Amino acid sequence: MDFEGDVLFVDSPDGGDLILKDGLIECDKSFKTAVFISLFGGNIDDPAVIESSKSWWGNSIGDKETEVRSRFQFIISGLPLSTKNMKLAAEAIKIDLQWMIESKVCDDIQISGIIADFKTADFTVNILVNNELTDSIEFKVNWEAMRNGI
Repeated sequence: MDFEGDVLFVDSPDGGDLILKDGLIECDKSFKTAVFISLFGGNIDDPAVIESSKSWWGNSIGDKETEVRSRFQFIISGLPLSTKNMKLAAEAIKIDLQWMIESKVCDDIQISGIIADFKTADFTVNILVNNELTDSIEFKVNWEAMRNGI
């Protein structure tokens, strides 16, 4: 059987959704789901920079290499949308996705982001393999909703 990819998670106003097609969960062979879970997985209250009692419960059953802890999610839920915090968020994306480089899934990850309006930001994550763009993942973050726990 051929690899059908990961279950496809897509960005939605309330977090993330699965896509159903003909009664089946849609799969995707890109890096979208890995990026989505890396950036929005774990516990929103976990700062992901120190050992914390707020780490996601699933981390207790794995090892350090497989923990899901998101610096990005913590930043966008705790800091106001600003140019300075956009830079922090982009740096956090790079750190949260570093496992992809360390695991040799890709060679480089390039991050860009812009403030779309006073509530939202748009990010692009480019995944490079052998110095060629393999995947470009775009997502919108309702920063204000994240800060308000919506």
